[in-house]
Amino acid sequence: MRVFLLCLAFVTFASLSQEKRQPPALPDFPDYPPVSEVTAQTNGDVYFSSVTPGDYKWLVLAEQNLAETTVKAQLFLPEGASASNPVPAMVIIHGSGGILPSREIAYGQWMADHGIAGLVVNSYGARGVTDETPYGLRVAIVSDADETADAYGALKFLNQHPAINPEKIGLMGFSYGGMATRAALDSRIHQNMAAKVLPFALHLDYYGPCHFDLQTAKTTGAPLFSLRGAEDKSNDLEACARLENRLRDAGSAIGSTIFPSAGHGWEMATPRQFIATLNPAPCNQVLLENGDWQIEGKTITVPDELSRQEKYLFRLGLLGQMKQSCMSEGYIMGQDKQTHGLSNLLLSQYTSAYLLN
Repeated sequence: MRVFLLCLAFVTFASLSQEKRQPPALPDFPDYPPVSEVTAQTNGDVYFSSVTPGDYKWLVLAEQNLAETTVKAQLFLPEGASASNPVPAMVIIHGSGGILPSREIAYGQWMADHGIAGLVVNSYGARGVTDETPYGLRVAIVSDADETADAYGALKFLNQHPAINPEKIGLMGFSYGGMATRAALDSRIHQNMAAKVLPFALHLDYYGPCHFDLQTAKTTGAPLFSLRGAEDKSNDLEACARLENRLRDAGSAIGSTIFPSAGHGWEMATPRQFIATLNPAPCNQVLLENGDWQIEGKTITVPDELSRQEKYLFRLGLLGQMKQSCMSEGYIMGQDKQTHGLSNLLLSQYTSAYLLN
């Protein structure tokens, strides 16, 4: 099996460079300070405990032995929040491009300005990914399943904060983080990651691609609202509608807004343009009951009891196979002030209805 994983990994990197045959080294976890001790005044840089599953198999199946990770996050606490005046909170998880000042950080401050604590989670930094790490490696080292685990680590952390109302904690994510936000609705993941605390009260998926289906039979019951652009080819809108219909059948209220002229990442500071990057939208990836993947009808066995290094090699191979079999190249992304303004109006409505009331 290990030889098989290595061979799959080579597929990915041989396609990127004929001269590179060995996959780049997996970075170590960072040497972060201990998990933060929380008081009613805790804000700014904080640290909490999470795990690194690497794949959804190890989130949906119970009793998995997962390596612990310390995650750094930035907490924006509203003025006046205290133990006697606890406020709602929003966990904010980043896209595959990492934390952007114009997006994740801006929304952390937006939350605080609107009476909601914003917790911006850095899933990349928690696993050794830096600004110098090539894009393709980022998504191999840190999966959206890792971001889902971090979201639940953040939920447990905020439950300890005296100035946070544990009944009013939401989750929002962008692109990569949008996929994780949607996955976090699965009741299996809530039970395995954070059964002792209430689930998220609200899920907001900002243009998260819809190429994979966890076959969620039961959600936590929280509502999910998605925001997408009709000109964003990273989102197959028909696939997104099918997926959201299944989540509706599984127990959640679902709402979807499609902005007619919007592309991807409308909060970004960079100009709107076509970016030639790998696009998983055409893929059909289904998680089977035993944790294996089915991609374009072909079953990919996800081995048990893998080390972090082996999970990394497996993910390289999985991404390599998707690139060969179904991915397309590129989509429109970049700044769109009109769509940004419209989406913020919806954000105000969602947070008012589900967190502030």
